Amino acid sequence: MINRDNHTVVVGASGFNSIDLNSFVSVEFEFIYTVLLGLNQIRTEGQELNVIIKVRPNGYSHQYEKLLSEYFSDFPAVVIDSEPMRNVLERADFYISIYSQTLFEASCLGVPALYFRVDNEIMHSPFDMNSELVTVSSQSELVTAFYDFLEGDRRYDKFLDREVMEKYVGPLDGNNLTRNKEFIYDLLDRGSQNAKGIH
Repeated sequence: MINRDNHTVVVGASGFNSIDLNSFVSVEFEFIYTVLLGLNQIRTEGQELNVIIKVRPNGYSHQYEKLLSEYFSDFPAVVIDSEPMRNVLERADFYISIYSQTLFEASCLGVPALYFRVDNEIMHSPFDMNSELVTVSSQSELVTAFYDFLEGDRRYDKFLDREVMEKYVGPLDGNNLTRNKEFIYDLLDRGSQNAKGIH
């Protein structure tokens, strides 16, 4: 159940993509710094916030803790790295992330999701800034989007809609594992038949 009074905001940390020429090494810290500036502004305006920063298991949680102590020493945020993403999202009332599949995961769990676009990558929908996913690219836009969430603004409804999700991730009927296994077995069968034809 989404709590719009004492909110838990989960921020999914970013990561540098070494194979993408549009990515850059400090992208994750530019992202988290700007997001925390926005959330801190909201907090100083009187909104109670519980903030969880979810770092990737292969990330550097100590660097996030150092960033918090140096730039946001009075900001009540918790850094988590090894806990499964689903467990963290189940505690969320609102989710913020950079380009990530976790935005879909949050939506499938009924959590309003915000895509904070600080990356320079050219994206297809829903990351194209012109789709159902609520997208911002500045601190001021983030603050406005969060207040819209507090007011129950319908701009978040589309990305929470089951039909919209299925457009991006396929049927949400609990049978994806079965379909994936059948797909892999089919590939293996065709591969072995093709291999027989070669020899």
